[in-house]
Amino acid sequence: MIQYLFRKPKYPVLIETDERVMGARSGERIGRLCNQSSFDAKESYIVIDSSGEGWSFFPAHEVISPLTTQKRWTKAKIIELFNASLAGTGNDAHYEPGSLSSRRLEQIVREIVEHESKL
Repeated sequence: MIQYLFRKPKYPVLIETDERVMGARSGERIGRLCNQSSFDAKESYIVIDSSGEGWSFFPAHEVISPLTTQKRWTKAKIIELFNASLAGTGNDAHYEPGSLSSRRLEQIVREIVEHESKL
């Protein structure tokens, strides 16, 4: 069961795993990811909530914490992180948002979560 230090992130979130960046609409989904995905390479993993705030996931304790070095993520950096994680798997299905200026950051995170769920 996922626990939170201080407060919860705004769902949906993007969470880094050893394989690629994945989407989660709830803490239960992150718990399932812990059972299905690998979290062995690092001590903490990047989590980005729908407001663009950076978080850390500590799989050894199953805790999500707002204490991280990169607190704010831009639209472009989020897309770059997601597409780079797909390139590492050899998957060609990159997220192509079109115009970033007309979209809110929350909308981009939601679209990436939906895009990731189709992979």
